[in-house]
Amino acid sequence: MQAAAIMVLHDHGSISQAELGRTIGMEPANVHGLIARLRSGGLLELHADERDNRKTNVSLSPSGRRRAARIATLTAEAAEMTLDVFNDREREQFFALLNRYAFADEG
Repeated sequence: MQAAAIMVLHDHGSISQAELGRTIGMEPANVHGLIARLRSGGLLELHADERDNRKTNVSLSPSGRRRAARIATLTAEAAEMTLDVFNDREREQFFALLNRYAFADEG
């Protein structure tokens, strides 16, 4: 969940704690603990929402942005290693089947 939160913040920038929890599918009661762990590790910064001072937003610290870059690199390497067994045509078929599976309930 920590890696997911880091990557969501990397992609979305500053968002509310509630939005972060919804985006990663985490129960609201557990989001606070996740944020506390990431913050204690120096990966997050907290700040008041510019439009609503009652809300607290979270964003990545410089250390968090470096961690996100590392996670992205490792994810890409893992994906490449996983797909390395396929030739180009097989990869195309694999992704077509994944898309079909992922969107099967939509149509």
